[in-house]
Amino acid sequence: MKRHAAILAALALLTLTAPPAGAQPNIYHTIYSSHGSANVDRTDGCERVEIFLSSSVAAFASQPGPVNKQGLTGVFLRISDVCAGLAAAAAPGGSVLFQADGQSLAPLTIDPRLETASIDAELPGTDGDGNPVTIRVSASWTGVGPLEHSTVNSHELFPGVGNVSATDNNLRRAAVATVSVAAGPYSVSGTDPNAVLERVKSRCVEVARPGVEEFFPCFGFPG
Repeated sequence: MKRHAAILAALALLTLTAPPAGAQPNIYHTIYSSHGSANVDRTDGCERVEIFLSSSVAAFASQPGPVNKQGLTGVFLRISDVCAGLAAAAAPGGSVLFQADGQSLAPLTIDPRLETASIDAELPGTDGDGNPVTIRVSASWTGVGPLEHSTVNSHELFPGVGNVSATDNNLRRAAVATVSVAAGPYSVSGTDPNAVLERVKSRCVEVARPGVEEFFPCFGFPG
């Protein structure tokens, strides 16, 4: 009798949780996505240097499907003359002497515990006038804080369309970053004592109701 009751309970649970007949779930895995960021803002005499750097490396896969690996690095550089800006009563921040930004698929090198990371690459970009420029970036991160861990679980129902469930496993560590950038006639460097290293592992499962097409909430398109 107890065994029969257990079977009925299991069948009831399947009835409540199983996807509709014919609906095949789409399952996507972020095997890992690691990211380092740094922001340098320093003034030496009349020269102000601003650098924003973001670099990442990730591996993704659908189930079933191949593993896709990807890197992405972007940098923004601006050099201003704050003395010229004050003399000319210009906008706060001074007169811009040089500005450039660029990005490429160069991957970040990082250890799984977020203790160290580095990037050394040449990025194609444009200067403030829209002219092509090559930007040389060299940066390193050293973790200085505790390794923080958090998880996020979510489930959302789209009435008449389908449902989606997602789980994130997050690691984060405060870091000190040293950044050097060379572009055009300038070669500058600086340190960010408040940099961050992050690593995410996640899974997203979407189940569309039979007959529903273009249902991709894992990518921000709920249909």
